[in-house]
Formats: sequence, C-alpha cells, structure tokens
Amino acid sequence: MDLDDVSRHIDIPPDAPYTLSGLDTLNPILTIDGKIKLVGEYLETIGTCLAFSDKEVAPAENGKPHKTVEPVAKIHKILKFRLALDNDDGETRATTL
Repeated sequence: MDLDDVSRHIDIPPDAPYTLSGLDTLNPILTIDGKIKLVGEYLETIGTCLAFSDKEVAPAENGKPHKTVEPVAKIHKILKFRLALDNDDGETRATTL
C-alpha cells in the first residue's frame, strides 16, 4: 500500500483503526479512523518488489537490543491511495492532491 501522496497532506495517526474493503475491485476503499476515506488504484511494478518485516530482537546477555529485517512477500502490484470525495449523487471519486 502506498500512502505517500496522502500522508504529505493529512495527519494519519500510527495507531488509528482502519477498514480496507473492495480488494477484489479496481478501486479498493481504505477508511482510516472512521473519518478519512481513501480510494485505491493498482499500479504495475517494474521488476519485482519485495516487502519486508522488521522486529525488535531481545538483547543477548552482553548486547543491546537490535532489529532484524526479513523478506515476507514478492509484490507485483502496488496499491496506491488518494483522498476520496463523495459526489452529491453518493458516488466516491479520488482527488488529485
């Protein structure tokens, strides 16, 4: 998921609850904290993209805690989101920020 365009314009709390719906459609909807509505669009990647997970590892007896990074998936499409606006007729459309 790519939220770069959106996160530059609005503040998204890191612990905000979210709902992601319509993943099987061309334009999935991401609702954050019940207030912010985003419309997604799938974009093809060039080459193979990898997704990673990082986690804190407990310190050894003589060491400091550190993070490990592990690959978790290969990605062939990126889901990019934009801020959504509702039309008067109830339809949702994406805006360009």
